[in-house]
Amino acid sequence: MNWGIIGTGNMGKVLLHSFTTSHAVEEENLYLYNRTLMKAYELLNQYPNVHVERSLTNMANKCDVLLLCAKPKEILEISKKLQPHIKKEQLVISITSSISTDHLDQILPCKTARMIPSITNQSLTGATLLTFGKRTNMMDQQMIKQTCKLFSEPFEVKDDNVRAASDIVSCGPAFLSYVLEDMIQSVEQETSLKREEAVNFVETMVIGFGRLLEEKHFSLETLREKVMVKGGITGVGMEALEKEIHNSFNQVFKNTHQKFSAEKEMVEALILEAKMNFSG
Repeated sequence: MNWGIIGTGNMGKVLLHSFTTSHAVEEENLYLYNRTLMKAYELLNQYPNVHVERSLTNMANKCDVLLLCAKPKEILEISKKLQPHIKKEQLVISITSSISTDHLDQILPCKTARMIPSITNQSLTGATLLTFGKRTNMMDQQMIKQTCKLFSEPFEVKDDNVRAASDIVSCGPAFLSYVLEDMIQSVEQETSLKREEAVNFVETMVIGFGRLLEEKHFSLETLREKVMVKGGITGVGMEALEKEIHNSFNQVFKNTHQKFSAEKEMVEALILEAKMNFSG
């Protein structure tokens, strides 16, 4: 089975690395296309056996599965260009939350799905979020799940929850990175600890923290209780943290959902416009 990655930006590269490193898809079965072809050709230095194609038509003709790794408006444009060349037995996958399988179904005659990756997939861990279009069957769904299991933990999510799940799985590493960077900057400002040392301590702490959760030694709640002795130094620090950060993620999620809603409205308007033009 041949897989195609259309768009070799950040997430396209993450998927390329995850597929090849986990052997979910062998290099010989991977095809790449990027609007700026040189960016795709540069990846041959690291992945010498993948194929770089010069046109979307070639991608449609050679691939059984196509992953659309681009911004929402670009995914719609790509889908329209693919439409005359796609066969009903092929599978096209969006990797962005605001392009649903229903959106793809209105443009393409084939099977559709949505797969939202995480940057953590690059280390063959973390989650992928999956939604399946109405034309996929159980074999299609199992194939996608089994492929994702080789580099992640796949979760099937409904449209109603896809943005919230994506905020945690896909955006979460960036949000946590910001919080940890703020910790590093603050300790640098308030103490004599050097930045290099602080970065090393934070990175080591985070890796150990993840392993505690992975090995089920603690839940998030019990871990906090274990570290924080009432009336102790951690408790005093926690009081300050609660005052500053408590409920701050409410606004984070409000912002991401507002952006998500705006993108969905834009996508639906563009699809409607395309239908009206076609009818005319």
